[in-house]
This record gives sequence, C-alpha cells and structure tokens, in this order.
Amino acid sequence: MKKHCTTLITLALLVPQLMFPACRKSESKRAQSAPEAHQQEMVKKSFAESKKVIAAKVNGEPITMFALLREMNAIVPQYLAQGRQRTPELDAKVRNDALNGLILQTLGAQEARQRGIKVTPEIIDGEMKKIKASKGSEDAFQTYLADSGLTEELLRSSIENDMLFERIAAQEVDAKITVTDAALRERYAREKAGLKDASHRQMTFESAKGMLEQKIRTEAAENKMREWTRSLREKARIELVEQKQKKS
Repeated sequence: MKKHCTTLITLALLVPQLMFPACRKSESKRAQSAPEAHQQEMVKKSFAESKKVIAAKVNGEPITMFALLREMNAIVPQYLAQGRQRTPELDAKVRNDALNGLILQTLGAQEARQRGIKVTPEIIDGEMKKIKASKGSEDAFQTYLADSGLTEELLRSSIENDMLFERIAAQEVDAKITVTDAALRERYAREKAGLKDASHRQMTFESAKGMLEQKIRTEAAENKMREWTRSLREKARIELVEQKQKKS
C-alpha cells in the first residue's frame, strides 16, 4: 500500500514550481506569517481545482489531477535520490510513471470487483485506525487530512483501492510463480563463480538456495506483472483527457 504522507501539492497547471514539496510536520504551534498564510490559501484553492480536473478515464472511471499529483509526490523521492536535480524531462517522467501507476491500480481494482473480491468496511476501519494512531491524536489526524486536501471518504476509498489491487495482484502474479529445485540448481550452476559468502568463500548450493529463490521470484514477478498489465490495458478503454484537450 502506498504511504500516506502530508504533502503541500498544488495544481501543476497553475503553480508548477510547487509540484514536489517535501513532506512536513504540522506547524500548528507556530503562528503563520502572512506569506505562509497566503501560500496555504493558494494550496487549498489548488486542491479544490485539482479535484475538478480529469487527467484520464479508465473504462469511464475518472482519475483526477488531485490523485495524479498525490501519486507524483509519493514517488518523486526515489527519482531525486543521491542529489539528482529536477529538470523538465524528469518532471515529465515522474508524471508519466505516476499516471501509468494510477491507471494500472484502477484497472486492477476494477478487475478485482468484477471477480467479487471485496475489502470489508471493518478492514478499512482497521487501516484508518492505524493511520490515526500514527498521527498521535484526532486533531493531528484532522490536520493531516486538511494539509493533504483529503477527506475521510477519499482516504477510505484510496485504502480500498490499494487493498483490492494487492489482492488481485496476489492472485494474478504471486500465486502463479513456482520455483522448482531444478530451476534453482540450474541458476546455481550458471552463477556459481560469483556466489561468495562474507569471507569470500564459495557458497554451497544449500547456502545460496534461499537467495537464488528470492532472485528468481523477483524476476518472475516482474515478468508476470508486465504480462498482466499488458492484458488489462489491451481490453480497457483508457482516455487521456488532458492530452485530448490540448490537441483540441
């Protein structure tokens, strides 16, 4: 499940320079200056605007600019690792990857619902309690929602979609991966020369078995995910609304 962090995101079309601000702690104990109050007001307006803008439709289900910007903020730290600087090209890649991720999540959740997979309200309640507990208090939780432009209804919906995707992916990807002893021995024979322990001694098959199995499973999961993603997209109606508007 994606991490729910407090972000100051704003509508990229209006204020692109504020697209990737860092997560921050609540500053309720410190009086806001006029510029800070003005920025907060801009952010609130941007939240409202971004919820009205449709970035894409997946089988008729909209993905809002608000959801896209939240996803961009969630994934951007991995792109800015090791001091990498923001560029227009990087911003475009982050946006494209975030949108593709949301499209896949939406397709997965839709597929799960069609198959009768459900996430009960009680399970969602449990996840909500965990998030509230992580904030420390009800007031802090409400501040988190306000700072993130979220409502409890939106947060619950996000949790449900995340869990639906996890469950359908477990069926379509994880459950279809089998690692045989023959495959493990073949991989060991192929990579034996490079398999050394902490003392630089040759690892035996038994000592390397667990590591090799994890490696094979990871590679298989990536391939299965690509195949499953391709099959979902092939039968889906995906409309990139914003691109369509730009061309018209």
